[in-house]
Amino acid sequence: MSLARRIREERERAGLTLDELATEAKISKTYLWELEHDDEGLKKPSADVLLRLAKALTVTIADLLSLPSVRVDETKVDLSPSLIEFQKWMKKIGDPLKDEDVRDLAAMRFRGGQPKSKDDWFDLYRTLKRTTGG
Repeated sequence: MSLARRIREERERAGLTLDELATEAKISKTYLWELEHDDEGLKKPSADVLLRLAKALTVTIADLLSLPSVRVDETKVDLSPSLIEFQKWMKKIGDPLKDEDVRDLAAMRFRGGQPKSKDDWFDLYRTLKRTTGG
């Protein structure tokens, strides 16, 4: 589906007129009309315009562009040496981590940092498991 059609459909779903959406997105009604009727995809709105339209329509830019908003399975995750040590230790004690848990732990940051030791990872994992019911 073209960007033009998605903008038009989202505007109609939101119950907005061209005037209302143009005002809310701070773009001209003429430009909005041109975007909605650009079925060949010749218009290339800026990221700023897309963001303003998405915000006014209460959708994401990914929704407007028909892009997946999350690509978890394709994401390469780097494991720190301390997380690798924790992963091996959990396997050794008979409670191996699921791949999903390792990925989630590897992605965690607090003030830009991560746990520095196997014991720190264990404390974090145990707390998360207890508080999420896992």
